[in-house]
Amino acid sequence: MKQLALSQYNNIYLIAIALFLFLSVFIGAVFMIYRKGSKKHYDYLSQLPLREENLT
Repeated sequence: MKQLALSQYNNIYLIAIALFLFLSVFIGAVFMIYRKGSKKHYDYLSQLPLREENLT
């Protein structure tokens, strides 16, 4: 089954483009998460469910 599925992807350029896009998105996500100053933002977001709001 696996070999049958992989035999359909014989266009190496599409595979290379897909790999490049995946790596670009992955590196971009890692960069956004670990950028300078992001800890304060994620700490704020982590406390949102615990905040009490005045609904009156």
